[in-house]
Amino acid sequence: MVKKLVLVLVMITFSLSTYAKKDINAWKKENKLDTQYKVFKENLNFWDGSFFCKEFQIDAFYKAVTDSINILDSKIESDRNSINGLNSTISNLNTDLETTQTKLDESLTREDSFTTLGIQVSKSSFATVMYVISIILIILAGVLFFLFKQSHLITKEAKEKFEDLDKEFDLHKKNNLERFTKLNRELHDARMQLGKL
Repeated sequence: MVKKLVLVLVMITFSLSTYAKKDINAWKKENKLDTQYKVFKENLNFWDGSFFCKEFQIDAFYKAVTDSINILDSKIESDRNSINGLNSTISNLNTDLETTQTKLDESLTREDSFTTLGIQVSKSSFATVMYVISIILIILAGVLFFLFKQSHLITKEAKEKFEDLDKEFDLHKKNNLERFTKLNRELHDARMQLGKL
């Protein structure tokens, strides 16, 4: 009997503990939706594999879920608007970057070139052209110097030949003058002798 009494007391204590009043609004204290659901489920009445709750509990939980969804939707919309704003800012910045890059390229082109005879010439190509012109002028000067030397040698040889020829002509002239003078003298002597006779 004592055993029965102890058994009955244990069963009553056990059944009272299982029938302890559950706080049906405990889920409202939670901040996250998944923990709200877990607490809501724990505080429902369970019997024979089924949960039992009152309609106002489902309505309150549905309102909490809907509020959470609306908050998330508004956050998504806010984030979407923020993303669209950032995309617009990025687009504007890309346009500004392209404009700045174009201006930079034009500035570098202007800095790396100058106008000569109305033609835009880059400094590197101008330097190359000047080197080519310098090399051509040096080669041309060398050729002209060689031609000058050749013509100078020919002129010197011709001058020497002319001087030799001039000396020879002067000698011939002198010899002819002496012969002419001698002949004239002999003719004059012969006339004088003929005039005496």
